[in-house]
Amino acid sequence: MNILAEILEKDRWIRIANSKVQRSSEYSGEIAGIIGNHLTDYASFYGLSAEEIIRIYNNFTRQYSEHIRVFLSTGNYPFQNNIVPDLKRIDYDIVLILSVVLSIHRHKIFVELHKSAQQIQGNVLLIGIGSGVELDLLNNLNHDVHAYDISISDFIKKKYTGIELHETFFEGDSEKYCNIFAIELLEHLSQPIDFVKMAYESLTYEGKFYFTTATNIPQIDHLYNFNNKKEWEQSLKDLGFDILVSEQIDHESIDSKLMASNTWYITKK
Repeated sequence: MNILAEILEKDRWIRIANSKVQRSSEYSGEIAGIIGNHLTDYASFYGLSAEEIIRIYNNFTRQYSEHIRVFLSTGNYPFQNNIVPDLKRIDYDIVLILSVVLSIHRHKIFVELHKSAQQIQGNVLLIGIGSGVELDLLNNLNHDVHAYDISISDFIKKKYTGIELHETFFEGDSEKYCNIFAIELLEHLSQPIDFVKMAYESLTYEGKFYFTTATNIPQIDHLYNFNNKKEWEQSLKDLGFDILVSEQIDHESIDSKLMASNTWYITKK
């Protein structure tokens, strides 16, 4: 059995969250299938049971709920309260994979990523490999794909043999790439504009940069809050980018005061 089906069968609250995603206008059965297969492969590689995955996901959501409560009362992200991330890589990967089929906003991001991946021309750079889901959407597209991350799991190294993996910081590569993707990465950087400048310089003329930003998402490893969209987009223009797409993706939240969102961007050099 696909392990996602087993998880949905065993946990009522997870099943309800998945039902909301399936009923949303953003839902893609193709994306859900990709995620289900990826999660099954990941769980098999690390010997994880459905019960373990459920425990990991529910522990993370309880922790995040507490960080939301603190953010709403203080305006501080966890790092501003000197809370040091204590996330095991496997646990975080599980949350990242599973949340694509349990959160409407993350599902929407991957629908947009998949749509863009089908239309790209030229070579591809992905910065921030994470759990490997993004690689699933870029793999087997008959493109030259490079991917960078400071830490790449054995699972990814074994599964994506057709992709050029670089286990190091990306420090720029002048005018080399036609397409650069940085999905759910910039909020993890204290100075994201420096990274975006490096991405700009690494693009070919008229190359495209696909990325997301995060607003009012007090996750334990987030260092930057994109809470001034006008200022941020002016910074992109000042670097030389044309903004082709800027689509706000609102989050459903237990507290409407949070007003959390991601923004999906497509920009061109």
